[in-house]
Amino acid sequence: MFDYHIHSEFSDDSTEKMKNILEEAIKKGGEKICFTEHKEFNYPDKDIKFNLNYNEYKKEIEKIKSIYGEKIEIYMGVEIGIQAGEKNIQEIIEYTKEHKFDFILASAHCLDGIGLYGMDPKINNLDDLFSRYFNEMLDVFKKFNDYDVVGHIDLIRRYFIGAQDHKLEKSKEVLKELFTHIIKEGKGIEINTGGLFYDSASINPTLDILKLYKKMGGTIVTIGSDSHIAERTLTHYEKALEFLKDAGFEYITTFSQRKKEFHKIK
Repeated sequence: MFDYHIHSEFSDDSTEKMKNILEEAIKKGGEKICFTEHKEFNYPDKDIKFNLNYNEYKKEIEKIKSIYGEKIEIYMGVEIGIQAGEKNIQEIIEYTKEHKFDFILASAHCLDGIGLYGMDPKINNLDDLFSRYFNEMLDVFKKFNDYDVVGHIDLIRRYFIGAQDHKLEKSKEVLKELFTHIIKEGKGIEINTGGLFYDSASINPTLDILKLYKKMGGTIVTIGSDSHIAERTLTHYEKALEFLKDAGFEYITTFSQRKKEFHKIK
């Protein structure tokens, strides 16, 4: 069992201790855990800045490895927030160049400079919203490629009324462009089970999107709980495996020192 999307007290939206997360993961039979603490530049929320203290984070990872390292593999990752705009892109390019991680998860939590959380949840034209969201990611990835996996690629489904059941129409063509670029660059996507704790009650991405990624030649998929509290670590892992099998995948991907490892699904 692997969980490659976890937040602890080193993310501004969590207060959970790493030791609690590790003990929960070990109890559940976890084999590999990767912390992916938030790092976001110019995040629009005045109360949350997602400023990651890299040195303290690294020190705590080393400490926690010395305690739990014989029971479970522990990796140091980051969830880097991406936004369009030359200034935003340049900042993440410099940050990932200057800091070492085992795994970099690139996630879009904003659109047009506005946090998805703060947008009107009753937006009517969902296909346009998805199109703009996918396009913004594509614009960023054409200039920034120092990442491994794209996080919760249809995150919109979590926060907008009706989005969880929305069938992609025109936005599907933009998504295909995005997948073409991601696959060509040797990057992957994640199955994020965190959406099951929201009203949307949906894994991100939905099965149709996962199947499209596979059909287009995608092979790299990580599984992450997106947990911010210990109890959610590794949750719905079996459901994520079923998604992978249903989409035709035979392997799960993990990372160490930015290198991929493929694990046969049992």
